[in-house]
Amino acid sequence: MILDFTISNFRSIREPQTISFEASKDTHLEDYYVIKKGDYRILKMAVILGANASGKSNIIRAFNMFPLLILDPCENKSSKIEYSKFALDKDYIEGNSVMIVNFICGTQKYRYEVHFNNNMVIFEILQKQPFTEKRLHTVFERTTDQNSHLSKLKFGDKYRSTSNSRLLSVNLIHNRTVFGAFEKSNIDIPWMKEIVDWVQSYLNINSYNIISDKMFYGNYISENFLHIFILKSIDNKDIDNNMMAFQLQKSDIGVSGFNVKKVTTNIPNNIVEMYLAEESLPQEFKNEIRKGAYEEVKINLLHKGNNCLIPFDFENESGGTQRYFQLSGLLLLSLKQSLFFAIDELECRLHPDLYTHFITTFLHNAKESQIVFTTHMREFLADKDMFRDDIVWFTEKNDEGATELYSLADFGSDVLRDSSNRYNFYRAGRLGAIPRLGDTFIANSKTIETDGKAI
Repeated sequence: MILDFTISNFRSIREPQTISFEASKDTHLEDYYVIKKGDYRILKMAVILGANASGKSNIIRAFNMFPLLILDPCENKSSKIEYSKFALDKDYIEGNSVMIVNFICGTQKYRYEVHFNNNMVIFEILQKQPFTEKRLHTVFERTTDQNSHLSKLKFGDKYRSTSNSRLLSVNLIHNRTVFGAFEKSNIDIPWMKEIVDWVQSYLNINSYNIISDKMFYGNYISENFLHIFILKSIDNKDIDNNMMAFQLQKSDIGVSGFNVKKVTTNIPNNIVEMYLAEESLPQEFKNEIRKGAYEEVKINLLHKGNNCLIPFDFENESGGTQRYFQLSGLLLLSLKQSLFFAIDELECRLHPDLYTHFITTFLHNAKESQIVFTTHMREFLADKDMFRDDIVWFTEKNDEGATELYSLADFGSDVLRDSSNRYNFYRAGRLGAIPRLGDTFIANSKTIETDGKAI
């Protein structure tokens, strides 16, 4: 499970910003929101509110990029690590980005820190702290010389193995993480495999989202990556079809069930060549493209007719129905296995009641899954019986255009008392993270000066 995630020099995020899933001492709604692991009290949910262009989506992008540093290593020395830095400060454009994750895997707490840029991984350190101890032990530390591009890897005393170190170093090129080198190596390091497997099973649900910045549209790569994941899960029988049908019935979207069929489609050679030449595509996806054909799972949703069920093509359903079908699959997966998923604008195309229904169903039923999502649905802040302060996070741009992230729980009693209505405070601007709008007067061309300011 994720304890906290720190990001710096990533898109609109300049200085380090940390989002935490560690619960405060407050016991409000403890049974629904808090999971206990050893001495840790971990939140199932984090909600990010803020004005448009305040950086909410960039936090989601960072969560989705992190597993790719581990699971999708660069193919060769000339490959780039595809992402964008903070663009409004020259020092940061030329500087490095940092991600720090504190997480629990098995009965160990880990701290992983990685410094990187588009060309190389500069520094990594992994530290471990068993539940029974209070001190962090260094597992490995890696540094890369920015001139020679040569990397040095040093293991802690308890993890040192001459043969493994030598074999791992062969694949530790300058633009791969240590975990990425392990993915490219035929070696047995049980503790490293445990972490990689955890990232694969717990965090990798969003792996295709790295493509979303370039938005490849068309029949060969779907715009909707969540849809791809759910279809694969149905195909692999990870989602029980009867449970899925029952969940859809409870949502009152007029769907009684669904059926699935597979369709194989050939890919034109020029399309294959185009995607293989695109460096930012995950290697897994390229391997599928090379086959020259793809097998697609087609869904028909079943609607009640006159004494019969009528199948509708999924593509002909409303946007809201499509969205909730995907979210229902995600919900069932999060109950069956432990998952972490990050979603931008969870409420997109959903009625507010259906949006709330999804959240409360997740909280009531998920055992060890976590979700972070952005939203513009601020109304939940009016009902203190629905949320804890420590799950709510705000994003706001400072005067230099950089995203600042802070928690509702950070406000002291001098600003916010237990009895205070959070919704009213937020609407009034007392918590920040709202648009700073101008007046509603629309000037004509004769009243505007050349510098763009109205007279």
